[in-house]
Amino acid sequence: MVCAGATTEDDPTVVTNVQLDSDPFSGTLDVVVGDVAAVTGAATALGNTLSVDVNTGDLTLDNTQTLIGEGRAQSSITVDSTSDSLDSLASAFGNSATVTTCCGAIDAVSVQTTTAPASLTATSAVTINNWAMNPSSSATAAGNAISYETWSGDHITAWAGQDNNADIASDATIDAPFIADSATATATSLGNSASAGGENATLDVDANQNNFAPAIDAHARITAHDSEDVIATATATGNGYTVDNAFGFAKVRSTQDNSAAINADSEVHLVNWDGWNASSAYAVANSTLVTNVGADIDLAANQNNDGAVTATSSFTGGVAGNNGGGTGITDFVASATAFGNAVSGFICATCGGGMTGSANQTNSGSITATTTIAAGSGGAITGTATAVGNSATFHTVNTGN
Repeated sequence: MVCAGATTEDDPTVVTNVQLDSDPFSGTLDVVVGDVAAVTGAATALGNTLSVDVNTGDLTLDNTQTLIGEGRAQSSITVDSTSDSLDSLASAFGNSATVTTCCGAIDAVSVQTTTAPASLTATSAVTINNWAMNPSSSATAAGNAISYETWSGDHITAWAGQDNNADIASDATIDAPFIADSATATATSLGNSASAGGENATLDVDANQNNFAPAIDAHARITAHDSEDVIATATATGNGYTVDNAFGFAKVRSTQDNSAAINADSEVHLVNWDGWNASSAYAVANSTLVTNVGADIDLAANQNNDGAVTATSSFTGGVAGNNGGGTGITDFVASATAFGNAVSGFICATCGGGMTGSANQTNSGSITATTTIAAGSGGAITGTATAVGNSATFHTVNTGN
């Protein structure tokens, strides 16, 4: 781990970071308890990580991170009961960098590479023997991740090159006889992730992302006999680029190429259920999302996908409104969404600003979304399955109309 910082306006910070990790790394947490008020557990595995936080100063960054080793984070929590909360978190990152300034400019070049046979796996497993209040299970795995952010800085001028060749997998589960109040299981897998933004700053940011891994897999599951307000969410992304700015011109360029299989799978199995419940699976090979308020956007995106993208959502349930929860609401929404390439630009015209946008998208991979529902009597059920090869959306909003 590398950390750097500066605290005076006249003291610019220059950071040159070179990291290579070729050895296995892992974080393992195993908790077994009886009847308790609350349990919180987190397992973290980091290959190469960089954190730069500059207060009232400019930053120049040259970052190179290379991962060859295998990373694994596993959090396992078993309880008889919890009367307050239960939280399990597992995070595995190959190369990660967080760059932040306040009142200062950022000039940065970052190159992140994961090389076979590297792999990243995050597993969060919650087992409840009797009952639990508000249990949550979260697993996040990523090959490469970088974020640039400035507040009232002059500008961000940055180029991010990301190449992921590592298998990525996340798995988040909850098993319980009885769940009180709510439960969430969230699995997130990312090949490459880049973000930039801030406020009162001009952006000129470019991301070049290649995801040639065998697969990016995310799986979330909740199984319970009696429950309410249960949500399982699985998200798998090959290449993701997000720019969120306000009151500063944003010039954004993205080039994304994916050949990996992208798989998101969410499952919910309930016998007696109540409240508002959901099973959501979202899979996308390439995604670029740009938003700005109070200034213009100049967006150009090039995307190519030839990998299979699959989103699968399922719900099996017994009788609705029969668990004694008494919420008066018995809804279940199961949704599966799969995209090959997706570009979105959003601007608030009333706040000041317009948009120039272009998208060049090619998809030759199979795109599949499947939702399966098998439930007993009672409740309101909604199911959706959406598969899209290429999607480009440019949205200008005039809040005065």
